Amino acid sequence: MSHALEQRVKDQLEQYLTELQSWGERMNLVGSLERVDIEVHFEDSLAVVDQIPKGIRLADLGSGAGLPGIPIAIARPDLDLTLVEIREKRVHFLRHIVRTLGLDIRVERRRLEDPPPERFDIATMRAVASPDASQKLGVPWLCSDGELWIWTTKPAPAGATTIPLPRGHVIRIPS
Repeated sequence: MSHALEQRVKDQLEQYLTELQSWGERMNLVGSLERVDIEVHFEDSLAVVDQIPKGIRLADLGSGAGLPGIPIAIARPDLDLTLVEIREKRVHFLRHIVRTLGLDIRVERRRLEDPPPERFDIATMRAVASPDASQKLGVPWLCSDGELWIWTTKPAPAGATTIPLPRGHVIRIPS
């Protein structure tokens, strides 16, 4: 990563952190608003960026406060990324962040039980449901050779691979 690109990523993550703290005072976006705790969420989100193929379609399902989707989008502007969230207040926050950071990503207000007509190469889920429930919700969003990536501390199901994180791991489940 070039120095200019690296600085852009740091600047956008800092701006995102500031917005999370500001909005988090008015609505529950993340558990703790302490910088060190938010930075751990960023580390967990960014731990996978080198393993995502270039230019793919990625959906962050149940995006909530935008984790892991926003940090991934900041670090990987080559991705065709969509944030999916049903809660209106969080959708409003996500749209604000996308505008504020100048990100070229979509925010959709949609139930996870209602997948869109187009499918994604990778769908990410963090703190949505148990791995089994997440798999049932997430797989219908995938194209035939896609993968569901679930951030969790729970054991991986049979047939899944994992990516280690500072806290827990990402379970990779093929469609």
